[in-house]
Amino acid sequence: MKARWLLNAALLALVAGLALFAWLRPPDRSDPRPPLTAMAAPTIARVAIERKDREPIVLERGEDRWRMRSPVKARANGFAVESLLQLASAPVELTLPAAEPGRYGLDRPDLVVRLDQEEIAFGTMHPLKDQYYVRHGNAIHLVPGRYYAQAASPYSAYIDARIIEEGRQPAAFKLPGFSLAIKDGGWRRSPDEKALSSDRINAFVEEWRHARALSVERATARPARERIEITFREDAAKAETLTLGVVTRAPELVLRREDEGLEYHFPEETAKRLLELTATADERG
Repeated sequence: MKARWLLNAALLALVAGLALFAWLRPPDRSDPRPPLTAMAAPTIARVAIERKDREPIVLERGEDRWRMRSPVKARANGFAVESLLQLASAPVELTLPAAEPGRYGLDRPDLVVRLDQEEIAFGTMHPLKDQYYVRHGNAIHLVPGRYYAQAASPYSAYIDARIIEEGRQPAAFKLPGFSLAIKDGGWRRSPDEKALSSDRINAFVEEWRHARALSVERATARPARERIEITFREDAAKAETLTLGVVTRAPELVLRREDEGLEYHFPEETAKRLLELTATADERG
C-alpha cells in the first residue's frame, strides 16, 4: 500500500512539475521553430486522450473551470490541463511527409490527443534525442519529449486533488468526536476545550481548505468507518453540506466524497491534522 502511494506521489510530482514548468515558462518569442498547430490554448474547449489498453480521458472547459467527463466525472486539475494544451503550440524541430507512418510508429499510434477537432498522434521516440514523432494533418513532425510525458499521464493526474473546491468557505464541521462552528464571529469547538487557542482552530480549518490528496481514485466498495459533514454557507439564505466517509486512517488516510464517487488518498500522518484537534501540553500549561 505504501509503495503504491509513493508511486502515485512520484507520478503526481512529475505531472505537477511539468504543469508548473509550462505555466510559468514565458513563451520564447524568438524561437524560430514553427508551432505544431495554429490553435491558441485559450480557445480550446475539449480535449480527448486515447491510449491503447486504457480508458479514454475526456476533459471539457466549463464557465469557470475544466471538468473531467471520462473515465470519471470530476473536477479537473487546471494546471495539468493547461500544460497539456501547450501541445498545440509545441515547437516543431523537423517536418516530414506522412508517406511512411510505420517507420515512425504512426501506422498504429499508442497515444492520440484530440484538441477540439485537431488530432495529434504520437509515434516513436527519436533514437538520439528526447523528442517524439507526431502526426498532425498530412505531415509528421518532431517535437520535444515533454509533451508526450504530459499526454501519457494517468487519468488521476488530471483530477483536482483538493478535497474541498477552491474558494469554498466552511461554516461548520462535524467530525468523529467533536464539531466546529462559527459563533459570535469566531470558531468554537464542541465539546469545548478552553485551553485550545483560536490560532490552532483557524490553522485546523485552513488545513481542510487546502488539503490535497496524493492521489484520487474511483470509490471502492469498502465501507466508511466514520463520517464527516462540512457545511458551507455561500450566502445568508442557503447552506450546503458536504458528506465525507473515512474509509481508512492507516496505513493511509482515505476520504470518500460520495457526491463525486471518488476517494482521496493522503499519507497516514494527515489524519492527525484533519481529524484531531485538542489542546497541546503547552496550551494547557
